Amino acid sequence: MGNSTEGGLDMLMDRLPADVVASFTAAQRAALWTAVKPVSWRRHPINIRLSFPVLSNRYFVTVVGGAEKRADERLYRERRMFPLRTAGNIFFLLGIGGAFYVAALLGIVLFSTLIEF
Repeated sequence: MGNSTEGGLDMLMDRLPADVVASFTAAQRAALWTAVKPVSWRRHPINIRLSFPVLSNRYFVTVVGGAEKRADERLYRERRMFPLRTAGNIFFLLGIGGAFYVAALLGIVLFSTLIEF
């Protein structure tokens, strides 16, 4: 398990009691590795990641797009675990919409002073 690509499995094993870790067979360790291995996002044709500071924190936005490859049961489970209609999502969309309208209003004001009728 010393391989650096198995860091997630090493972290998991470090959190388990030593007698439990010693009881795992090679097949069980392989199954655990499959469960904790990093998700590969490189295969998506659209992969936009932005990080920006706000006050003393940093926030990120990730947009990933491509053909849907998840099974129906996984989609259902993830919809229940991560619903779209949450307060954070609503405030985020309102903020993006508000920023768009402020930018549009500023553009209208700027161009209306340049163009006289």
